[in-house]
Amino acid sequence: MAEEILNREYEVEYEGRKYFLRPVKAWVLQPPGKPGVVVALFKLPNGKSIRKVIMRLPP
Repeated sequence: MAEEILNREYEVEYEGRKYFLRPVKAWVLQPPGKPGVVVALFKLPNGKSIRKVIMRLPP
């Protein structure tokens, strides 16, 4: 599953511009008993890094 997430391109919107980028890193945030999310780190062409939730997980 991790390889699928890192190899796929996602649409990322930043400051009104849309980019299609592959994540540099992805991780799961899931508190006990609550639904979780997969957060990904993207590197923009201008050198900035941003985080975006790319997937929701069941509890």
